[in-house]
Amino acid sequence: MMKRISEIILAVIIWTYGLIITIPVLLFITLLGLLFPPRIYNDLGRALLRFLVRLYGGHVRVEGLERLDRSKTYLFMPNHVSLFDVPLVGGYLPFFARGVEAAEQFKWPLIGWFIRSIGNIPIERASAHASWASLERAAEDIRAGKSIIIMPEGTRTRTGALGPFKKLPFRLAQMAGVDIVPIGTSGLFRFKSRVSWIVRPGPILLKVGAPLPYDEIKSKSVEELTALVREKISDLIEYP
Repeated sequence: MMKRISEIILAVIIWTYGLIITIPVLLFITLLGLLFPPRIYNDLGRALLRFLVRLYGGHVRVEGLERLDRSKTYLFMPNHVSLFDVPLVGGYLPFFARGVEAAEQFKWPLIGWFIRSIGNIPIERASAHASWASLERAAEDIRAGKSIIIMPEGTRTRTGALGPFKKLPFRLAQMAGVDIVPIGTSGLFRFKSRVSWIVRPGPILLKVGAPLPYDEIKSKSVEELTALVREKISDLIEYP
């Protein structure tokens, strides 16, 4: 009981000072997105996202970046765990990358302004036609040299385990002609899960897998590719 009370008190403190700082930071990045092309402030924006993760108590370790070619464009596929997925992956991957996110998130105050201003792509999950239009836009961005982050589960896990994968992200990979990079994040479910507002400071591991070359995935069926990437991501997750 005392441990639970301590966690609640700590979480209230973290959210209080965290939001006092987070709101101006997100507004600042949003303003940059409205005034300048994204590539101009990309490094600064990534640094601010890393700062936000650390601000809430995340102690991040990154493994596997040596597997990536910094001059290439990739389709990054991490597991989907927490509100902190975006600042974690966007902040710690040293690439110019933008995300494909649920369209309803673009309607949220502040968060919606932020993700829209930096060039993230909304996807209407309830409409096949609108979803396909979003994938075509993402494929165009990839061909133009912008890496894309898309979470194949489509929604945050409620249990800490990998959820079912959607097919659209894998159609995007084959449409865009791009290598897939599986990513496993560990520790985010304990840090801040979907089912609780409690934040528990602690270790977070971002583990980058070896890229799956387009030449090897282009001939696979969507079902085969989905199973392969799911296995790769699962192997990269070490703890909830």
